[in-house]
Amino acid sequence: MQDWREADHRTLPQQTRTNRQVERRLDEAGLEPRWGGVPPAEFPALRSDSRRVGAGDLFCAIPGTRVDGHAFVEAAQHAGAGAAVVERVIDVDLPQLAVRDSRSAVSHLAALFTGDPGDALRLVGITGTNGKSTTAWLTRWILDDVGPAAALGTLGTVSVDGRIGAPGLTTPDPIDLALELAALRASGAEAAVLEVSSHALDQRRADGCSFDAVGFTSFSREHLEYHPDLEAYRAAKLRLLDLLVPEGVCAVNDDEPAWKEVAPPNATTLRYGFESTADLWPDRLVLHPAGAHFTLRAPGEAADVSLPLPAEFNVRNALAAAAIARGLGVPLERIAARLSAAPPVPGRMEVLSREPVLVIRDFAHNPDSCERALSSLREIVPGRVIALLGCGGDRDPGKRPQMGSILARLADVAIVTSDNPRSEDPSEICRQMVVGLPPDSYEIVVDRRAAIARGLAEAGPADAVALLGKGHETYQVIGGKRLPFDERRIVEDLLPALPGASGLGGGPA
Repeated sequence: MQDWREADHRTLPQQTRTNRQVERRLDEAGLEPRWGGVPPAEFPALRSDSRRVGAGDLFCAIPGTRVDGHAFVEAAQHAGAGAAVVERVIDVDLPQLAVRDSRSAVSHLAALFTGDPGDALRLVGITGTNGKSTTAWLTRWILDDVGPAAALGTLGTVSVDGRIGAPGLTTPDPIDLALELAALRASGAEAAVLEVSSHALDQRRADGCSFDAVGFTSFSREHLEYHPDLEAYRAAKLRLLDLLVPEGVCAVNDDEPAWKEVAPPNATTLRYGFESTADLWPDRLVLHPAGAHFTLRAPGEAADVSLPLPAEFNVRNALAAAAIARGLGVPLERIAARLSAAPPVPGRMEVLSREPVLVIRDFAHNPDSCERALSSLREIVPGRVIALLGCGGDRDPGKRPQMGSILARLADVAIVTSDNPRSEDPSEICRQMVVGLPPDSYEIVVDRRAAIARGLAEAGPADAVALLGKGHETYQVIGGKRLPFDERRIVEDLLPALPGASGLGGGPA
């Protein structure tokens, strides 16, 4: 795989750059560039996919997780590339610029070829295992009150007018990322909030960005199909600190042990949490089915918040957004007012129906997020919690029995089903989820639509049906195909058959 995401970059604007500008940018980044051969005077565009190369383009050979881009230098030459950026020189008649790290190089060059759009934006980067999307959503919402703001992450691109574009990777490949930032800048954005995944940090996708503020949410087991162990996963997350500008803002979850030592020098560190020892904390917190009421406190200041997002973990996400915004100079009263007016986050404790039964979907897809979602529902639902959950294929199999155990323990009716099985057998994934569980503590309904129907049929007026794992996604990946699967539409189709059905109701629980 040569690109992290398929895209025809030739349809998007880049700016011609000279070979000296290219070499200077990489030298400034400490990547030790060394030309071999005589390069052309200038390059019309930057490419990381040999299939997208046009006449005179600069091709970057990136070592991928499955395929090494160096294998495509010759293909880039045949396509008309003017030169290639490489980590090791290839025996091809093409000028080559050798660098220490071509992944980092393409990130820095992507910024160069798109006019350094990040320099004209107030950039915020958010990382963590869970809570990134909601924190980014709320941070954008708060910052938009003081100037046009956008966001980019798992949900897609949220533009300055609040519209949501098609979702892709949490953090796009470097060229797409730079082009997205250029488009946001052109649309009038003054700030952009980015979700920055551990994959992106490990693969240096955001190295061309300089963040004015960074935020750290939660930390728990995830992506061990990619990272060798939890410490490597944590180290990848911490790379975000390397991209923070001097005198920047660092917002840290004070209740997360993994971040206890995070306090970058030459930065303003604000710690948020549920204890009064934090820099921001919620006093007099009251949770209810529609959200939470609390007093947002900082040293010497306080402001009341009526957060319209259910669950305690959303209070923590709101605190993260508040810490980032406060560090960037937004007054506490203004932060509280914006949090109180926040719109619902797609696929995050999102209510799909109230009558005849409460139906909520959430993106919970790892042990920690499943535990938080189900525990929160148990606190606010008067009746039973009927939950269905699957595990993704071609992902860390070690978390499957953990998630099955959490589902069986916290749901009154536990339905094990499929998620995105990808290349794996969904029945086998379900079997792995229930290893060691008492047979009467769960049921398996492999077909996810049938599982939703089963949950709805089981529910009574005081119960809640929780659809866990897919959240905002409107597809299911089975084999090599991405098939339409929109849980909102499926619930709409199934509800009318239930006794007492009167249609959908959206908004907070």
